[in-house]
Amino acid sequence: MRRLLCPVCTAVLLSAAPATSAAPDAGLTPAPAVAASGAGTPTPADPPIAPERLAEARALVPALLLYGQLQPVVGTWVEYTVRSKQVTFPVRAAIVGETPRERDTLYQVELDYQTSPRALIIAWVARAGTGRAVVERLAITVPPNTPVAVPVDLVADHAALRGTPVRQRDTDLAAGPFAGKGREQTFRLESGQQVTVVTAARVPVFGVESLRDAEATWTAQKSGTGARPALDSVPLTLPRVPVP
Repeated sequence: MRRLLCPVCTAVLLSAAPATSAAPDAGLTPAPAVAASGAGTPTPADPPIAPERLAEARALVPALLLYGQLQPVVGTWVEYTVRSKQVTFPVRAAIVGETPRERDTLYQVELDYQTSPRALIIAWVARAGTGRAVVERLAITVPPNTPVAVPVDLVADHAALRGTPVRQRDTDLAAGPFAGKGREQTFRLESGQQVTVVTAARVPVFGVESLRDAEATWTAQKSGTGARPALDSVPLTLPRVPVP
């Protein structure tokens, strides 16, 4: 469990130090408005990321969102079984709120790691119409620690963060609650490790039926409606720290 949460926990919890030593965000300028495009399609609007900052930036975008595509229906949820070499546990992903704004809508997306201790990751994701999603802020709470939020400002399906596409094919999900047509894609990261994701339109929230990386395999088990926010306190929001 510690290894599975490590990238996000490190990025967020280390930022809880005093401002003089707080870890900055991924060192990026805020993502510009982008035209609608298919998830994962490289476009000139993707801001560049220095190679040495890729892993740090990737840790600030939940993998299900990075390799899927936000399906913004408030109240919908999907539960995954996460299996690693050490542990197996459920994670429930849900869209629990929306705030219409002048040019877009800000959605509150929560990933509830139903472990002991429980961990809750919250992403505030902006989306204009059918355009690409942008992760504006990310927060994590692991009791009894105070929730901490950090600025992100990353296109959710940023091509450089996804990695290099190496294989894709149509596939059939033969059984289970999401049986039907799907799409399997494999990406290679700069480390050489690979991520394989199967997407299917019938799976709510992110459209991700399964995701496998070097650490664990996520498999969608069930879904429903009526999800409510699990975050019950206001996170400590850290200011953006200039990159030297």
